Amino acid sequence: MNDQTSPLLTLIGTIHRDREGAVKLRRLLERLRPDEITLEMSPLALHYRRTEGLRQLQRLEAVLDRLASELGLQRQDLWKHPAIEGIRSLLTLPFEYRAASEFAEETGIPVGLIDLSEISEIKLAKVESELITIRNIRVLASLPETRAVSSAESRRIARAMVLSNPETAVRQDFLEKRRGREGIGFRDRHMEREIRRRLEARPKGRLVHIGGWVHLVEDDQGETLYSRLMDLTPRRILLE
Repeated sequence: MNDQTSPLLTLIGTIHRDREGAVKLRRLLERLRPDEITLEMSPLALHYRRTEGLRQLQRLEAVLDRLASELGLQRQDLWKHPAIEGIRSLLTLPFEYRAASEFAEETGIPVGLIDLSEISEIKLAKVESELITIRNIRVLASLPETRAVSSAESRRIARAMVLSNPETAVRQDFLEKRRGREGIGFRDRHMEREIRRRLEARPKGRLVHIGGWVHLVEDDQGETLYSRLMDLTPRRILLE
């Protein structure tokens, strides 16, 4: 973890599939003691996981059982494949939400889900029609596991992009591949507005925002969340 300043606004960057993320995030929140938390998660994403998550996980299990039978494997052999884990992460409550909501419930502070539901709708619409199909799972399971970026590699990249102040060309090349309606830009603008609105409503309060670390990279085009909020001198912390 790395603190740069100590303002009223703290941006925490996470690696979404960090298996130890819940423990680390809970420990950090207890140290920061915020008055309010915002999350890079939409209300629709939460509703979907609560109402459809279990059913879709059961569908995924059935597809994996069928495929495992075809390949002479056990379901668990496929269950841990990084590509399959990626689908599972769309169906279960992320550690960021679990840690933040538990802390908020115990301390009596509000938690705001400030990502865009319309973007979640686009992604979630593909779960049943495209992702959880025998054809797609067969292709994903055939991919080498080494093609997936490990948590250790993700942390290395995050440190380099957020904490090491790389050259402009390096940062911009990295971000260019991640711009667009579902990535950097459109969502960051919406989340910026929500954060500013909450800060204005609670001028003396300490607000902590939790989201993917990519949104914390400094952007010369001013599209990432961190770049949009730089005038507030937010503290950046990489959960690592």
